Amino acid sequence: MNQTLFFGTYTKKISAGIYRSELDPQTARLSKPTVFIKIDNPTYLQTTASGNLYTVAKKGDAGGIASFACNQDAQPQQQSQLLSAGAPPCYVGWDAGRNLVYTANYHKATLSVFSSTAGKLTLIKELKFTGSGPRPGQEQAHIHYTDLTPDQRLAICDLGSDRVYIYNVSATHELEHVFTYHAESGFAPRHLVFHPNHKYAYLVGELSSQVAMLEYHAETGELVHKQTLSTLPLDWHGENGAAAIRLTRDGKFLYVSNRGHDSLATFAIAADGRMQATAFTATEGEFPRDFALDSTDRFLVVANQKTNNATLFERSLATGALTCKQKNIPVPEGVCVSFSHFQL
Repeated sequence: MNQTLFFGTYTKKISAGIYRSELDPQTARLSKPTVFIKIDNPTYLQTTASGNLYTVAKKGDAGGIASFACNQDAQPQQQSQLLSAGAPPCYVGWDAGRNLVYTANYHKATLSVFSSTAGKLTLIKELKFTGSGPRPGQEQAHIHYTDLTPDQRLAICDLGSDRVYIYNVSATHELEHVFTYHAESGFAPRHLVFHPNHKYAYLVGELSSQVAMLEYHAETGELVHKQTLSTLPLDWHGENGAAAIRLTRDGKFLYVSNRGHDSLATFAIAADGRMQATAFTATEGEFPRDFALDSTDRFLVVANQKTNNATLFERSLATGALTCKQKNIPVPEGVCVSFSHFQL
């Protein structure tokens, strides 16, 4: 069965918004992406099983979030759009159990919480963060990620202050801070993923080009550092920014994109959660901002922002090795890759 995926983009040059493509697993081919929703700056998006799509949005000097109803028989219909003065957010998280949407704003250093009623968004809470780190780009707090832990707490990555915050979310949508993880100075936490056994988490550091293995203690919400590895080959010393991080559903392989080295780093995960670097695979383009695994973990799609292309890889379920099946797939200013939770 074909799988639908969406590409979020910048719209600074030639992009028109969100693009849609279909992955045919039988032929290992992606269809040519076409415009799905015309909207400014949809740099990150999330879909739900009920057919909603939530996306970053921008209009003029205002930024925020928009929601769309999507179904097979009609064009996507905008349900809601909430914008405020200043830069738009950079991440969208979806909380199905509480019907909440979370956004992380890098420039404003804020977390925003929205309730969603049939796709209609209402802002119910906003938190402002402070702090800094030693590297250029860490002059202030920069919230880059906010999404759920396996036990439905909220995790927040602050690239600017080298911290990860953990919050409880109450039935009345109140946020209670329970733990702050302090990464190594200059690590610059960008994104976080959790192992399917719920005991381990993996944190990627953008400015340090590193990935850390952490133990997650559900009873307290604590994260405890266990291991840190580079996302780059030992013999490469050029400029780089680590970006997206994904873990396979069996918990055996971890992937990180390198912007600069223009590669996907592959790590094998041992039974105790520790990582071992096994490969660095060229993404067949420049500045791989994001990538995603399909629902079977047999395929991986990466978007190369600076070369306006995406690349399709087939992966070995046994070894994690990536084999390029299709490149130069036209995706203008690609930033986000998201396989749909609904099928069109």
